[in-house]
Order: sequence, then structure tokens, then C-alpha cells
Amino acid sequence: MAKAIKHIKAGELHIEVIGQIPEKEYKRRSARSRSTSPAQAFYNEKRSWQELELMIAANFTERDLVITFTYDNEHLPANKEAAQKEMQKFIRKLRTVRKKRSQELRYAYVTEGYHKKGIAGFLEEDGEWEDARLHHHVVLNGVGPGDCEEIASLWGRGLIRVEPLELRYVRELAKYMTKEARDFGRPKPGERTWNASRNLKKYEVTYDEISSNSVTLTPPPGAEYCTSFDEVNPYGFGHNVGIRYFLREQQPAQRYSYNLGRRPRN
Repeated sequence: MAKAIKHIKAGELHIEVIGQIPEKEYKRRSARSRSTSPAQAFYNEKRSWQELELMIAANFTERDLVITFTYDNEHLPANKEAAQKEMQKFIRKLRTVRKKRSQELRYAYVTEGYHKKGIAGFLEEDGEWEDARLHHHVVLNGVGPGDCEEIASLWGRGLIRVEPLELRYVRELAKYMTKEARDFGRPKPGERTWNASRNLKKYEVTYDEISSNSVTLTPPPGAEYCTSFDEVNPYGFGHNVGIRYFLREQQPAQRYSYNLGRRPRN
């Protein structure tokens, strides 16, 4: 296969990887006849958070929200399936309200309830809320300064924690949202680790063929939060060398604060 630079563009996130152009082979997927190997399971879980990272970056901006939905004792669902239905009810209510105002609803979410409070993890401050108790993490598009109050009133099942989305930490967020699948396994083989609205757009993937292996990847002028990576699959195959960076398409619009009150003028 030809050597190439794979360029992934997901909103303002850009990832460039030196690799090979894949051959287009379309095979019908057969029924699973044996358990997934450790190497394939590692790849599947990695692919899950990477896909979520790219979908969030391609569809959300720093005007949007990261929300933790929790349950009080009175409304605590009996199991994860019941919690999924509660979240779906909430989404339908929010979609109905926004549709009346001709406003779009975009979201991606996970439902969790197995892990105990972590130490030194991403969003560690949520541990008191989540500790081995059913809850949801949701990335949701914001539409105005009244979002927090409206979402809380429509939820009505417990407390919510609202934070503005910080795109520079989208990789950490995606890993955090898919952690239970890695730590506890998927409840069903092949089950997706996260859910999303159907109106999310796909990120872009292009290939630039190269003739030499001695190629240095350099971010373009104006790139922010540039990092390089050299990742090796621990099971002995797969070696990715590349860079990731953010390239602003325009100046960010004014952001709303949902956790701080308005500061008095001097």
C-alpha cells in the first residue's frame, strides 16, 4: 500500500498521521463465532473514545455544554436500562421545547453507574456526584444564557452539573465518558459505548500520498495546543506517528458562564 499522510479534520481539531492508504475492501460482516481477542478488544475500546472525540470536535464549540445528570433517591432508576429511558424522555422534552423556537438540538451522552469515586482523574470533582450511582454525562449544544435553568427544570430527577465545553480537552473528555467500557467491559458484545443524535455531521478524512518515510509533520501558522504523538499498540502491532492541533476558523463568540454570577462593576 502507498505511504501517505492521513489528515483528519473535525471542526477546529486537526490530526495528521503518517501511515498507509487503506485498500478499499468491502466484506460482509459474519456472525461472531468466538470471543474477541485482547488485542482486538484494545483496538475496539480505543476506537470508541477516538470516534467520540472526533464527533464532539466536529459538532460542538466552546459555546456548548458538558452536563452531568444525577438522580435523587426518589427518582433513582432500578437499573441502567431504566436510566437510559429516563434520559431519552428528557431528550424528547428538550427537543420539543427547542423545536417550538426553531432551535436545533445536538447531543452525545453516556450512562454510567458502576465506577466508584476516582482519585486524580479527569473531572475528579464529579466523583461525589457519581460514586457508584446511576448518572449521565452529556455534551449538548447551547442556545442562550437561559439554558441551565431550562435544562434543570426539564430534568427534574435530581441535580445537574453544567460546565462550558473546552475543546482543548476534548480527548480527555472522550476518554472520561467511555471509561466504564474499558474498566468494566461492555454489557453486551458489540454494544456501543455512547449514544448521539442523528443530526451530527461526520468529520473529514483525506490522504496525501508521500514518496519518502523521512517526512516531518509541522502544524500550520496559527495552530494552537500542538502536540505530537508516537503510539504503539501494546499487543505488538500498530504504530502511529503524528501531530494534533487546533486551528481557529474564526474568533470565538462571547461565552456564557453558568456557574458564576455577574461580577459587580467597579
